[in-house]
Amino acid sequence: MNNIFDIKSSEEFFSSVLRIYDRYQRSNEKDIEDLLYVLMGLNHLREWIAPRYKPETQPSKPEEAFSKEIYSLPSFTIIRSLCNRTKHMTKVLATASSHDIPFDDWTDIDAVRNFDLGPASKYLVNERDVIETLDDVIAFYKAKWFERI
Repeated sequence: MNNIFDIKSSEEFFSSVLRIYDRYQRSNEKDIEDLLYVLMGLNHLREWIAPRYKPETQPSKPEEAFSKEIYSLPSFTIIRSLCNRTKHMTKVLATASSHDIPFDDWTDIDAVRNFDLGPASKYLVNERDVIETLDDVIAFYKAKWFERI
């Protein structure tokens, strides 16, 4: 059985990722810890669905077919690359952040990494808001797996 602590299924893990993603989207100040949890969660959720399946092999079960199919999604490739960059610190994609929140609107000064810039208001991958990439992958998980089971 796939579980960690009290998350006992891919559905529960996906639900956890969606809760944190919702918090990330609603916040004007983008929390890098939330973003990393969502990125890593979406990347590894595939392994909860099809444990030990390698996408270079022929699928024999629906969960393996799903796992193989998600690898063809360009946004999933971006998420995998970002996770690998976090893990190995290899630069594959151009990442950046925007910082345009007025000082009086900062909610947690201790969380600001660079006081001169202020908190991040947006994170970008190849000059595109990372939210667009996350939305693509979340929609894929929903349509191709979670809404069909």
